[in-house]
Amino acid sequence: MSSKPYTLRWGILAFTKDLLKDPQTRDVSDIHHEVVAAASSSSESRAQKFLEECGVPSSSNAKAYGSYKELVSNPDVDIIYVATPHSHHFQNTMLCLEAGKNVLCEKAFTVNAAQAKLLVEKAKEKGVFLMEAVWIRFFPLCRELRNMVTEGKIGTVHRVFADLSFGEDVEKAWGTKHRMVNMDLAGGAMLDC
Repeated sequence: MSSKPYTLRWGILAFTKDLLKDPQTRDVSDIHHEVVAAASSSSESRAQKFLEECGVPSSSNAKAYGSYKELVSNPDVDIIYVATPHSHHFQNTMLCLEAGKNVLCEKAFTVNAAQAKLLVEKAKEKGVFLMEAVWIRFFPLCRELRNMVTEGKIGTVHRVFADLSFGEDVEKAWGTKHRMVNMDLAGGAMLDC
């Protein structure tokens, strides 16, 4: 006889659909995810539209907020997924941590090591969970590849080459103000890609 799965109640500072997928599709039965709140930095109506577009059931009574401060104040939120543009991850994650919320922060975690250190210190001070959302680490294929390397199944790995690029002139395609290339918004290959 299995026990009822633990329900983890999420607040969202931007987009997500993956949290609404049934964990049993990944052979996980001890947890259930529920989006209980979302916030937009500009309006409650945008947050409500987000909840609708992501397919959050209206029966869940998820709250829509027009400010991040309102979201972090919700006592029904256990953890907050920070998926705002990474140029704002530090300030948004710090707001969550100061409110005593657990945080899963999208990559790039912060725009520099000093910011990351401050977030880790705050999470330790508050006794809350903090993690960068580099989900690929948990993909079954990646785990299997790590096991193959560790066990020597493919021989000794001396060097790895990896590429991530766009097959277009991004400044021509998006202009120089787009967050993907705007250095003031931490754009560019180092942090955004």
